[in-house]
Amino acid sequence: MHKAFKYRIYPNKAQQALLEATFGCCRFVYNKTLDIRKTAYETDKTRLSKFDLIKKVTSLKDEFEWLKDVPATCLQQVVDNMDKAYQNFFKSGKGYPKFKTKHRSRKSCCFSGQRSDVLQDISCLKLSKIGLVKYKKDRAFVGILRHIVITQENDGKYYASCVVETGVEAPKPQPVEASTTVGIDLGLKDFIITSDGHKIPNPRFYATVDRRIARLQKHESREQKGSKRRARIRLKINKLYVKKRNLIKNFIYHVAKTLLRESQTLVMEDLNIVGMVKNHKLAKSIQNICWGELRRVLEYKSKWLGHNLIFIDRWAPSTKTCSHCGFHNSTLTLSDRSWVCPGCGTHHDRDINAAINIKRMGLETLLPAVSGFDGRGEVGCNFDEASICTV
Repeated sequence: MHKAFKYRIYPNKAQQALLEATFGCCRFVYNKTLDIRKTAYETDKTRLSKFDLIKKVTSLKDEFEWLKDVPATCLQQVVDNMDKAYQNFFKSGKGYPKFKTKHRSRKSCCFSGQRSDVLQDISCLKLSKIGLVKYKKDRAFVGILRHIVITQENDGKYYASCVVETGVEAPKPQPVEASTTVGIDLGLKDFIITSDGHKIPNPRFYATVDRRIARLQKHESREQKGSKRRARIRLKINKLYVKKRNLIKNFIYHVAKTLLRESQTLVMEDLNIVGMVKNHKLAKSIQNICWGELRRVLEYKSKWLGHNLIFIDRWAPSTKTCSHCGFHNSTLTLSDRSWVCPGCGTHHDRDINAAINIKRMGLETLLPAVSGFDGRGEVGCNFDEASICTV
């Protein structure tokens, strides 16, 4: 099982200059190899493999001497990243790889674990051509180091993500039981609504930070381009963006930890977030709440703990269906936060009713042979891992 450990690092001025040069060279090689592959295909339909492009890096070093000043392992890794992005374009239908820009692209480089090391006894990283770099050791790890990814955030701070093979196999998912299963409904007013009736409100960290960012952006627009004062204001804006992202990520990690600690099986909707943000009235709120980040965290943490994470169809009528009698209320609108079922007269909270239905629909996919199961009884069974979306 692989795990990543992220540390804050403190390179000196000479190391910072070399890291900046490495970031620039990696961006240059990425763009150059992407252009070579694109031109070769457009010219005579030639398909260049990843190894062909790695060989091209050697000729690029002869043409551009400054590429020899940075670690060679970083340049090889960036070609591998470009090749993965290129292959994903054909496999998953994602967008064609874009050329990286100097100011908007993420500054990062990857060091192989064979030529780098983490010296935990002296709290230093040993990086090829960079030397020993101090890092803040807030936790130790045991395992085989695979690679180290060095990144620089917009606020100027440097971080190192160490990918380690722990040698411990991920635990197998436990049998699903209705008593330890919780349905989750995601919302904007309340971030999480569970089938147990618990609600976690949306903290709206971004509201205050966005106002401060908007005020500073107004000041920035009034300054002369290229001036030092404009650069200082831009740095303040970048720090606020980083603060906003850290606040949301910290909140999401705490929520995910709470959900996994209290439940063995979680059931969620497979939301089409990309399609939902096309609604310009809700796009900013959906992006700020980061539903996709919550899903990503739940997926890998469930795998680590041996828990079950089930996704139901995004088109399932969880909100408009009565969880008591099954009546479908087609007249329900987005503004209706509560409603009374015309079939049985039950009063429903819109979000809690949806969470109960999500739990029921998730369990029905696992327990089709259990007679009399209504999603509320305590029923357990063994299941085939390939029959559900378990991570």
